[in-house]
Amino acid sequence: MKKALVILLAILMVSSCLVACNDPVVDTGVSDVSKAEAGYDPESGRYVADLPAFEWNVSDEKYTFFDVAVTSDEAQSTYYSEDIGYDKYSTTDEVINDAVMKRNHLVEELTGVKIQAVYVKSVRTAVQDNAATGSQAYDMAMPFIYDAVTLAQDGLLFDLRDDRFADYLNLEMPWWDQNANATFSVDGRLYFTTGDITIMTKINTWAITFNKEMYAELFPGEKSLYEIVEDGDWTFDKLVAFSKEATLDNGDNVWDYNDRWGLISAHSDARNYFTASGESLAEKTDDDIPYITFGSTRSIDVAQGILEEFSALNTWHIYTNTIPVPSPWVTALDMFAGGQVLFRTSVFSAIKKLRKYDDGIEFGIVPLPKYDEEQENYYSPSDPAGYAVVIPYNVPDPEFSAYMTELTCCEAKNYLTPAYYETTLKHRDARDDESEEMLDLIFDNKKFDIGAIYNFGGIADMFRNLSQSGSSDIASTFDSIKDAADAEIGETVDNFRD
Repeated sequence: MKKALVILLAILMVSSCLVACNDPVVDTGVSDVSKAEAGYDPESGRYVADLPAFEWNVSDEKYTFFDVAVTSDEAQSTYYSEDIGYDKYSTTDEVINDAVMKRNHLVEELTGVKIQAVYVKSVRTAVQDNAATGSQAYDMAMPFIYDAVTLAQDGLLFDLRDDRFADYLNLEMPWWDQNANATFSVDGRLYFTTGDITIMTKINTWAITFNKEMYAELFPGEKSLYEIVEDGDWTFDKLVAFSKEATLDNGDNVWDYNDRWGLISAHSDARNYFTASGESLAEKTDDDIPYITFGSTRSIDVAQGILEEFSALNTWHIYTNTIPVPSPWVTALDMFAGGQVLFRTSVFSAIKKLRKYDDGIEFGIVPLPKYDEEQENYYSPSDPAGYAVVIPYNVPDPEFSAYMTELTCCEAKNYLTPAYYETTLKHRDARDDESEEMLDLIFDNKKFDIGAIYNFGGIADMFRNLSQSGSSDIASTFDSIKDAADAEIGETVDNFRD
C-alpha cells in the first residue's frame, strides 16, 4: 500500500512540476505578489518573491551568470553541494537533481541569468582567496555555517540587512529560516543565514533511528516507541534503560563491535542530547547581544547527567569513534543494519545511506528524547555543518547578488524543499507512516544554539572533550573556559560592529 502511495505521489509531483515549468512568465520578470500573503499566492499555490522588475543587462558578462561558490566532493565524501548545480554527481537523487534543474531553468526564464555552481574544495578558503586577490569570482557563496562565522568576523561578508538590499532581500519571507535569522544575528547584524535554498540544514538535523524488530522482541509489553513519543514520555532515562536491556556480550567477554548494543553514537553527541533537553549554551539579550546561559542549575544537572551515562562504558552504548577499523562510520551502519544495535544517533545523511540495506533491517525514526517528563517539547539540534548563505564583500554587484539570492531561495521552496522533504525523506527514506509523522515533529522543533554556532571560548567542545576522556566533570570544565567565552563574545560583537 505504501509503495503504491509513493508511486502516486511521485506522479502527482512530476505533473505539478511540469505544469509549473510551463507557466507563462510575467512581463516584469517576477511574480506579482500584490495579493499574496507572506510570499504565498493561494491562487497559484506557489511561493512568490516580491521583487522589482529585473533591470540588469544580461548581455554584460558580469550579469550573464549568477556564480555561487559551493562545496565539491574533493574533500567531502558526504556533505558536498547538491543544491545549486545539477547533473554533477551520480549519487544525487533524481528527484533532487530534477528539482534543482527546474528551479534553475525557471530563474533563467524569469531573468535571463544562468545559475552557475562553482565547485570548490573549501568555500571558506575560496572566499578568503577571492578577497585577497580582488578577483570578484563569486556573486554569492554557501560555506558551512561554522565557516561563515569565521568569514563574518574577518569582515569579508555583507550584512544581509544592509539598507542597499532593502528592495531585494526580504528575510521575513517563508523561504528564509526564521530560527536561523534569530539565532545567527549579533547586535542586529546578520552576515549569514540559511533557508530553502539548501537541503543541508535538514540533512544535518539530528534524530534517532531504531530497530523495530529488536524493540518489539525485547519489550513486548511496552507501548510502541511512536506512542511513547506521542504521549510525551520519550526521555533520556528511557533511552538509557531500553539500551541497557538491549546490550549483550556475544560470549567472548570482550566488549567491542561484535557485541549487541543499545546505542551507537559519537563522542560529540552528548552535546546534541543536551540541546534536546531544551537547554542552550548561550542566548541573546533583547538588544541581540549574546551571553552565556550555561551554568544554571538545570543546565549543569542535565549536562552532568548525560555525561555520567555516556562515561559508563560497556553498559549501554558504543562510540563509533572507538571502533578499530579503517572505516568506523561504515562499520557503525553495518552494525545497525545487521541487527546489532537498538538505537543509532543519526543525521539524515546517514539515514539515506541505510538504503543499501533495503532488504534488511526494519527501522523507524524518532526525535532525540526529552531529558525528563517535565520538559514540554522535543527539540532537534541542527548542526553547524549545514550550509549558510553569504554575500561576500567583494562581489561584482551587491544588489544583483541580493536580487538573485532572493529569487533563487524563493523558487527553491517551490521545487527543492518538496522534492527533499516530501518525496525523498517522507516517501523514500521513512519506512513507515509513523516515521513520516515523526519527521514533522523533528523538523517543526529544529533548534540552533548560538553557543554551538559560534563556539565562544570552545564552549561547544566541552561535551566531546569530556566524552573522550570518560569524565562528567562539566562544572569544572566550564569554570575553566567561562572567562574566555565571555571575552570572545565581546570580541565577536566588536568585530561585527567594525
